[in-house]
Amino acid sequence: MRKKINILYATCLLDVSGVTKLNFDILSGMTEEFGIHVCVTKKDSFLCANWDTLFADKFNDLLKLWKLPASKQYSFLLEYLERHEIKIIYVTHSLWLYQHVAQLRRDIPFIRIVDSLHVLEPYCFRGGYPDISANRYVHPYIDISILISSNLLKYITRHYRVETNKIVVIRNGIDDEKFKFDPTIKGKFKVELGIPLQSYLVGFIGRLTEQKRPLHFIETAYDLAAENPELYFYMVGSGKLQEKVNKSIARLGLKDRIFLFQKRDDVNYLLNSTDILMVPSSYEGAPLTILESLSVGVPVVASDVGAISEYVNNRCILIPRSNKSDEKKQYAKAVLKSIHDSRVFMPLDAQFQLKNVILSYRDVFERLLE
Repeated sequence: MRKKINILYATCLLDVSGVTKLNFDILSGMTEEFGIHVCVTKKDSFLCANWDTLFADKFNDLLKLWKLPASKQYSFLLEYLERHEIKIIYVTHSLWLYQHVAQLRRDIPFIRIVDSLHVLEPYCFRGGYPDISANRYVHPYIDISILISSNLLKYITRHYRVETNKIVVIRNGIDDEKFKFDPTIKGKFKVELGIPLQSYLVGFIGRLTEQKRPLHFIETAYDLAAENPELYFYMVGSGKLQEKVNKSIARLGLKDRIFLFQKRDDVNYLLNSTDILMVPSSYEGAPLTILESLSVGVPVVASDVGAISEYVNNRCILIPRSNKSDEKKQYAKAVLKSIHDSRVFMPLDAQFQLKNVILSYRDVFERLLE
């Protein structure tokens, strides 16, 4: 048996997000061929929930680089890479790593660096980092950039002089064996919530941040609940807007209509009782929850942003970004329409199946070592 090749997964935070979940699933699917190490480069004390334990239990102990004095972080990382014979660094959303990528390639010429890019944010140098990865100070030192959409590819090639042979598009994927309609658990979440089985349940699954617009969801729920006593809502997520979310629900008198959960690890269970999923994000890459919902057979109403339209292929209602009042009306109208439409169960396209996504990532890493 050949010796495993060691990979260092470097990320800013192990937050409870779709990107972190996707990378966990991908790396978990490659443990037979690769030894996985995990490095966190940004302090995560503000998080309401993270997946430190999940990663530590599955892979090697976490290297929390941010805990070291700034003056010692780089030298410690060099020593770590050499001690553990790391051959590939896989980067997602780590500004610190991007800042040191040129120096790393000078100090360890044989190291290979792969990054993944997920989202165009409304401001530069934050989040998905396509503007950092593709610029002339970083791009020459990246071996392969994995993009999750053609939307991102068009943006990068339009704005930067990049080597297209160093870029590959691999779309996000989900476990379609896990996320599927299951009649044995259908309605059980409604029973757990104490609402009638014949009622309609509208879900929000995402971080409580400005990007995900949880307050927009609550305001739309208020408009819907006022005229539709059979509608109930739930929200799963945590984040900086937690307090505002709580106050908004209380102010609008929705405590008996909106159920809050900071974290749930049984999303398939929830979706099997969900009648509509709302994704009112202000910007996105391609949320996994949309693929998960469609795979279960749950209709989706989402903002027409990022690569969502590229992923759903006309399988959900997309709402263009517009003025707040008009947008709320469109969301409410779309939710009511979706409730009365017949569900359509469609098999997940092969490119969105997690097993195929893992194979594509594995191929990228293995080709780098040839």
